Amino acid sequence: MKIRQLEAFRAVILRQTVTRAAQMLHVSQPAVTRLLNDLEADVGFALFDRSNGRLQPTPEALVLFDEVQRSFAGMERIAQTAEQIKSLRRGSLHIAGAPAIALDFLPIALTRFLGEHAGINTTLLVHASNIVVDMVLGRRCDVGFIAHPITHAGLHVQPLLQVPMQCVLPKGHALASRQVREAITPEDLRGEAFVSFPTESDARHDIDRVFAAHGVDRVMSVESQLSAAVCTLVEHGAGVAIIDGITASFARQRVEVRPFSPQILSTYSVVTSLHHPPSQLAQAFVEHVRAMLDAQGLSTDFVHKPVDNPA
Repeated sequence: MKIRQLEAFRAVILRQTVTRAAQMLHVSQPAVTRLLNDLEADVGFALFDRSNGRLQPTPEALVLFDEVQRSFAGMERIAQTAEQIKSLRRGSLHIAGAPAIALDFLPIALTRFLGEHAGINTTLLVHASNIVVDMVLGRRCDVGFIAHPITHAGLHVQPLLQVPMQCVLPKGHALASRQVREAITPEDLRGEAFVSFPTESDARHDIDRVFAAHGVDRVMSVESQLSAAVCTLVEHGAGVAIIDGITASFARQRVEVRPFSPQILSTYSVVTSLHHPPSQLAQAFVEHVRAMLDAQGLSTDFVHKPVDNPA
């Protein structure tokens, strides 16, 4: 039994004549007749009563037709699903990101992406960069966004963005009276209570080196590993801080944000598995993120152009 035989059988019942069935299948009438004869030989019983030049389906044929219809409906669903996958309207997308990029920016990017690709299922998880890498390598997510360079033999790393860290101050702080683009220096923060990252973090090491090079000792008041938590501490008067530029961009309503000099750059990268290439959906999301960054003019001075939340 071949699929072409079933197509001919179905077409004859739906169109009621061999002529119209042949038109439906874009084949000749003799081809349809031959397919019907072959199908009858395969099933072992008559499918049509041939009288007065017309074909009347037998009761057995109608029972078979019900099953054929269900099968063709399933094939049509498969074809529809394939088309939806091709057009990025069907599938699943699992994303993991470091907090600096995944707490504010990625949710906005993902929401806009879903608006363009209705029908897909997505997951966005927030983890430290090293855990994001482990998830990508373990195929527990399709694409990861990390906040500092990591190399691994099984990892494909694509540069995404380099952004200078920013100084955040409580609203009303004396240094906030400066022009928005006027940089804060280590000397400006001498004697200020300082909210810092933990000593084991890469950002803390970079910040420590800058202040040590300028001979400025900070007054350490509290430590937290997340820029978002650091911002909240600064907002409520725990001190001043140097944090990543993306988090600072989203915190402008709560704290004062000023450039810091000398620049300390934060590097963001996209990571995927080297041995299991990402799906078209995952690749499309990465391109969507890049396009959104470009549209916002996010470059090394992007913190002066805050990302707009969607209305």
